[in-house]
Amino acid sequence: MMNFKSLTALSVAAAVGGLAVTMSMGFAADKIKLRLATAGSATDQRSVAMAEVFAPMVAEFADFQPGYNGTLFAQGTELEAISRGNLEMSIASAQEMAQFFPEFSIFATGYVHQNADHQVKVFNDPLMDSFKKTAEDELGVKLLSVMYLGRRQVNLRQTKEELTVTTPADLNGVNLRMPGTDAWQFLGKALGASPTPMSFTEVYTALSTGAVDGQDNPLPTVVDAKFYEVTNQIVLTEPPPLKWSAPIVRKAEDQRWPLRDRSPKRLS
Repeated sequence: MMNFKSLTALSVAAAVGGLAVTMSMGFAADKIKLRLATAGSATDQRSVAMAEVFAPMVAEFADFQPGYNGTLFAQGTELEAISRGNLEMSIASAQEMAQFFPEFSIFATGYVHQNADHQVKVFNDPLMDSFKKTAEDELGVKLLSVMYLGRRQVNLRQTKEELTVTTPADLNGVNLRMPGTDAWQFLGKALGASPTPMSFTEVYTALSTGAVDGQDNPLPTVVDAKFYEVTNQIVLTEPPPLKWSAPIVRKAEDQRWPLRDRSPKRLS
């Protein structure tokens, strides 16, 4: 098994989009709608955290409406939807942020973050202030927090007898599913594989038919998505995914928006 140290996939819990000007905040009974778009399932641990921890905290003034399995917006399109005001929240990656702001690609680089504590320290460090400000000023979203789901591992259709992986060179020619952004594709190449862009919702079928040889995700995702049913080995590449997961809250135009009165640290 390959023991790469720690490879970080930075995921952003994304955000609360701009509210319609027509929304009336004058009535106590009115609640803002917070739609969460994610490619994950309802049983994904990030989804569970948002539903069981975040949702109750905002229940007084917000109606939390999660959309799972890419049913609201396709993976990789959520941030643009939020920026346009068509969505309020999602879970997205640093790789996706890098599509808008190339400087975010540093957080998508393999093994930059050492572990969960390190990623939290980096996110809360003043060095992140300029990144957060850029996201808020130019895209209209506020990064609030990070989420840790576990280290990313490579999951292959081939058995260990068919393919033994101990170095990146052993993945040469392996058709590895990765999300479609440039930063994700670069990461797949850095692992030694031939990355194939593909939406998360298509991965199970692609593995079962042999359209791809493997995929890269934390072990809880391998279990939740049942990838173990259509693969034969796990290579411990040891990549800790950094997730910005308490919503990236879009800067509301209405100063009376209730989230403005809540502490971002408390919400995250």
